Amino acid sequence: MFGKKKDKKKKKPTTEKFVSLSANGVEVTAINFTLHKDDDGEPRLFVRTPDVAEALHYEHVDFELKTTNKMIRVTGKFKEAKNDKKFKLYVFDIEDYNQYYI
Repeated sequence: MFGKKKDKKKKKPTTEKFVSLSANGVEVTAINFTLHKDDDGEPRLFVRTPDVAEALHYEHVDFELKTTNKMIRVTGKFKEAKNDKKFKLYVFDIEDYNQYYI
């Protein structure tokens, strides 16, 4: 009758986790995939990879990013590639952006 009260299990907020990234239908090993606006207000896509990614060496690239909650499709025009400490940083101008919840 006067037993110990059971603790309620708290729901943890679900965080999105990176599942895969493909560029023009080819899987790319990416460390980071971010969208930002530069100083002029132009949207830019930044992709960091551990090594040179041949699939990103095209003028126009169609990206498909999958996370646990959604799929993002981005069409980008290559702007520049540079070394960023231990990684390679690829910068693209965004031409089209679509986001779908799974």
